[in-house]
Amino acid sequence: MHKDYNYCNCDKNNEKKVKEFINSLEHQGCIVQEGELKYVDILKYCSEGLVNTALGNNAGAPYALALVPPSPNQESSIEFIEEGVSYKLRPDEAIVLIGKTPPKAYYYSFRSFLFFAKNKIGKDYSDNTTVGNNQTGKYHIIFGSLGDTINNYNINTENTPDGTLGYPYDSSTIIITTADQYINHQVRKALINSGFSSDIMNNDNIPEGLVNLGLERGKDTFAILMRASIWENRDIGQEYLDNLDKYWHVLRITPKKPIKNNYPWPVPTLKIRETCETEFNLLPHARDDLNYLRYKILEKYYSNDYEAIDLKTNIWVMESFEGILMDVNVLGESRDALYLRTNNFELTSDDDFVITYGVNHTQTGKAVYYNSSFYGAKKLNGVSVIYSPDCEGSANEFFPKDCEVSNNYYVYKMARKGCGDCVAIIPYSTGNPKGACYGVNNYQEAFIAFRLYLNQETLVGPAPYDVIWDQAILFRKKKKNQY
Repeated sequence: MHKDYNYCNCDKNNEKKVKEFINSLEHQGCIVQEGELKYVDILKYCSEGLVNTALGNNAGAPYALALVPPSPNQESSIEFIEEGVSYKLRPDEAIVLIGKTPPKAYYYSFRSFLFFAKNKIGKDYSDNTTVGNNQTGKYHIIFGSLGDTINNYNINTENTPDGTLGYPYDSSTIIITTADQYINHQVRKALINSGFSSDIMNNDNIPEGLVNLGLERGKDTFAILMRASIWENRDIGQEYLDNLDKYWHVLRITPKKPIKNNYPWPVPTLKIRETCETEFNLLPHARDDLNYLRYKILEKYYSNDYEAIDLKTNIWVMESFEGILMDVNVLGESRDALYLRTNNFELTSDDDFVITYGVNHTQTGKAVYYNSSFYGAKKLNGVSVIYSPDCEGSANEFFPKDCEVSNNYYVYKMARKGCGDCVAIIPYSTGNPKGACYGVNNYQEAFIAFRLYLNQETLVGPAPYDVIWDQAILFRKKKKNQY
């Protein structure tokens, strides 16, 4: 069944075009099925026991997934989160999203992912999320991006036709997901004949060499993910998320007679992350500055009542193409970001807290935004976060008055209690009214993660060695017998 075309916040002219597009495809011998784009709160599903992991969610940043109906005559497919999130794809099929981009935010994006892959014979997947049964086949999660993303800095929309500069928010756009160039061409032709401009169309290509296409048992499954970060107006952003079905059409297009896959998309050449100038060049005295900043942090927070533990920072997840080949879970990694994390630790009392500090990556141009997040290690559930736009000038108190150097750095606090703009409260799991995965208890393993989104020059995630890594110190209240 198709939607009631009067019940969409897209303009009536676009709705007429959508109807013409569907009719045109059906007359050409295609089956067109409608799905939906749906806001997904992974912490809710995790708390309800429907999934055993939160997949390293970016705390405070919403996600939406396309719920895609199964292909006609498709063999049984696995389910994860809810029906349609994970879907299989014939080489000659297309998924088309027609709708309106999110309201103004620091960041939004769309991308297809290789979601689940068939378990390899004899390989141990006990450290990964596995699903399936003897009927569907046994699968493990990869969640690897299939190329560079479509984001608010490069998307083709009515306001930014063919990627020109403009206002890419609240604007009509089309996302075309295919594994074959000929199928992409045919979809575009049908869209144009229905009145849509090619200037608002965006390719979300699936490279054949990295995936196992088909509908049969054991074939790969895919997911289409929309993510957003830091709404200009939270209420408007939430209204958009709560009513995505009114803003978007999700169409699965299947030729009744299979078409030979003669022109598969190649593995793409990815955007280069590295630049000629690193934060080490931009901040030549960063070593001294950060040592001084650490000293002042200890001076403020350290006492005979506390022990200070410097946590170790390292790269969290590898890039998706590498993850696909290595057959590991990369947690929905986006090429628009760099992901760092600390080693695991535990809070042992309500008086324990963590200080994160480092370079102001927006000041150096290496990020559009960055954040520090608190995670439970077992479920990979992000429960607390501080975003860079909320804490400008957070290092000022640690440097001499009117010291310009202070703008190059930040200091955040994560604690069970406290107040202030740059303090993130760490909620408990037990008794949490939202659900257990919305918090982390004392004596549960945890870690801090750092995300850096979009180098302002390359408009892709910064290279790991172009930036100075963020750091964290755990302040742990001593027990009485430790004095």
